[in-house]
Amino acid sequence: MKQSGIVQRLLGLVNSPLVNPAFMNLRNTCRPIDIGNLLHTPIADSRFVVIDTETTGFHAYGGDEIVSIAMLETRGLECTGTVYSQLINPQRAIPAESSAIHGLHDADVRDAPTIEEVLTEVLDFIGTAVIVGHHIDFDLRFINRTLKKRMGCRLHNPAIDTMLLFHGYSGRLGHYTLDDVAGACKVEITDRHSALGDARATCEVFCKLAGVGLRDNASVGELLKLQSANEF
Repeated sequence: MKQSGIVQRLLGLVNSPLVNPAFMNLRNTCRPIDIGNLLHTPIADSRFVVIDTETTGFHAYGGDEIVSIAMLETRGLECTGTVYSQLINPQRAIPAESSAIHGLHDADVRDAPTIEEVLTEVLDFIGTAVIVGHHIDFDLRFINRTLKKRMGCRLHNPAIDTMLLFHGYSGRLGHYTLDDVAGACKVEITDRHSALGDARATCEVFCKLAGVGLRDNASVGELLKLQSANEF
């Protein structure tokens, strides 16, 4: 039986961003957070979420997609053990050169959810935390592109790049890989180029670097300034 025009319009309304709870949750999560209060919060009292993604390639706006995402929580500079890790179906073929890096192939992600299907889980995990990652702009480009496409919004959370923290720590500007920084911090990387393995190593690096050169009870704002400094 064909649905009447009224029924079709009602179904369309239920599935619209204005009514659907999942859409509303995404919209609410994308609302601006109280940045001023967050920046003045002591590091020890703050929540951080370390993020790493593996992708089909390097071009978030050129057709590449996420194939795996991992997130770890810290309270202050202590990893809590709370973890989110998920394979993602990119809905496109994974190039052989990318599989050679992260070890994921089409068959590994065929039955995995799409990034849109787990977006609410990802945003719920992040919440109002300060985001941390190594070359974090790369990961945020992929996440924010999906948010922009789906909901017309983006993450407003402050972000810390462990490579930039290392600039402050070492006094040396340059492009440093996670291997470079982890080696300097004496952090062992297990399962390199897996989202979870890299997130764990980045979490350890962050907790070590963020604790150097700051006064007791330093704020998140001071930590954000530290990542752009050339030396302590």
